[in-house]
Amino acid sequence: MACQLQDRQAPRVFALNGRQPVIDAAITHNHQTRRALFLIDGDLEWVRGIPAPAIVGLHRHDAYCIENLLLCEKAISQVLSEDAALTIDDALQRLKYEDWIRSIEEPLVELFSAFATTNCFSPAEKTVAQGVGILCEKDPVTKVTSLSFPKVSDAKGRALDAAIAMADEASVRAYYSDTLARLKKLPFPLHAVSGKDFMFPLLNFLLSKLRCRIRTKSLRIRLAINGEVSRFAPLYDALENAARGYK
Repeated sequence: MACQLQDRQAPRVFALNGRQPVIDAAITHNHQTRRALFLIDGDLEWVRGIPAPAIVGLHRHDAYCIENLLLCEKAISQVLSEDAALTIDDALQRLKYEDWIRSIEEPLVELFSAFATTNCFSPAEKTVAQGVGILCEKDPVTKVTSLSFPKVSDAKGRALDAAIAMADEASVRAYYSDTLARLKKLPFPLHAVSGKDFMFPLLNFLLSKLRCRIRTKSLRIRLAINGEVSRFAPLYDALENAARGYK
């Protein structure tokens, strides 16, 4: 994604159809003629701890993707409050956000540590693109869909097996352990889990369970409006530097 900034005009934001085209555009862009900021997600590159490309005008989100930055208790509670006609306090109690986070954090962070390991040793292997749907199950009685921890564990094992098939097992296990240990130390470990393909679908299942049904596009917008602005501090700084012309 690119954001062009011109004096006395609203910023123009547009997609460039892929990560590499954004990076290529940032490399060739002349910031002296037109101020701009180019945005990319962290993706598995960020999960693996690989530094962002050192390119003027390119900002990589400090998370798997920008959707991760939209997820916070304050914003989700506000959405639930409005849609279910609850007070904020009642919405917070019904949501039990911290309990939900604790229930999914460990298995998903372990899974994405395995995905990062596979990406290192067997990059052609399909990982995140599988989505979270195949790792969920619907309760036959309540009809509630939720994450299946056995399925997540199996997916983690398959990802590590794919890496082991391409490299020494000891090296693969060590890489996985180091990645997992680093991710666990993050302020928000679930930032290493795809917000778009995993966290948002799981959030929709949770909200649906609480009788709050909302389209994903609308949910993104409302979370952006009501969320913790501090999560976007690095992006704000990048925009400010772009507006100043990187002087």
